[in-house]
Amino acid sequence: MKKPKLIAFMNAYSQGKSGGDMAFIEIAKRVKNFEKVIITSYLGEKLCQKNGVKAKYLITTKEKEFKNIIWTYLQRVAKALLFDFKAKKDDILLGTSDFLPDVLPIFWLKIKNPKAIWVQHIFHLIPSSRKIPFFAQKISFLLIKNKVDLVIIDNSLLKNDLINLGFSENKIMVNSPGVDIKKIESFIPSNAKYDCVFLGRLNISKGIFDLIEIWKILTKKNPNISLAIIGSGNKKLEQQLKNRISENNLEKNIDILGFLEDKKAFGILKSSKVFVFPSHEEGFGIAPLEAQACGLPVVAWNLPAFEEVFPKGMIKVKIGNIEKFASKVIELIANKQLYQELAEEAIYNASRYDWDKVAKRELYLLEKIKKSK
Repeated sequence: MKKPKLIAFMNAYSQGKSGGDMAFIEIAKRVKNFEKVIITSYLGEKLCQKNGVKAKYLITTKEKEFKNIIWTYLQRVAKALLFDFKAKKDDILLGTSDFLPDVLPIFWLKIKNPKAIWVQHIFHLIPSSRKIPFFAQKISFLLIKNKVDLVIIDNSLLKNDLINLGFSENKIMVNSPGVDIKKIESFIPSNAKYDCVFLGRLNISKGIFDLIEIWKILTKKNPNISLAIIGSGNKKLEQQLKNRISENNLEKNIDILGFLEDKKAFGILKSSKVFVFPSHEEGFGIAPLEAQACGLPVVAWNLPAFEEVFPKGMIKVKIGNIEKFASKVIELIANKQLYQELAEEAIYNASRYDWDKVAKRELYLLEKIKKSK
């Protein structure tokens, strides 16, 4: 019997590795009962293949560097809408993000193929302060609510938020992302040693400029305290970050390492002391969870989702309190007993999540929705 198709839209992929991207990749590698078709860009295909995802790829744009977001997304939506393929009964239309380049083509396919099953991943609500993304998500949500069969989210707090926004409660299921514990355990610590490390997409919402303000305070107390920033993003933003580091004479304290392969990235995590994560928006937090799996205590802003995901191994600071964030980093490094306690808690907390379990539940949810149709 011919396998049903899993038609996944990773069409909003930019550059680097976001938590949502890696969640899809790790699940796609482990889901076996579908013929996999992935609609993405050249960059997205490269990332998926590098991480072992075997599938048929339909490429929307072929840029080798992600630059103009609006223009690139418009091109991707247009190209995806032009792909001529049919989705049959039991085929899954999977939205890996709630960004419009993923949602709009699925919405159109669902109209043309109403018997196909739309499964949509949503990770967090974008705050109104980010006007364009906030408005774009509002449009996505209207389309999703109208036609979706199943929404998969990563935490129970988001479920309540979506219900309040008009989503049907019985269509929402929670399946948290995870970490590859065995793979992380296999990596060897790097010879390059840092006091602190940040890993994530270089984006304003990730708090990358908060790091500069935090390090201005830290270097007054410890002139040699070091930070590695791992991740890539918009080149203009990356240059602004470098300029800010230079303007504040922090070149000797902060290294921007860019995107690193897992072996190097986890090697640096394992040779560092504290993971700093001043992100302003997270629905789950894969990066800090991976850091915990490396044995690192985490200092982060106190985001709602973190109360559920990180009950231990993380120091949570009221968002915006730069002084306190800095003082907690200093305290962790100086207090060996506290550090050891949080390091042990971090490892335990990370051990509660595993990609094999996550993929098993995802497959269960996909099979369940198929049977119900």
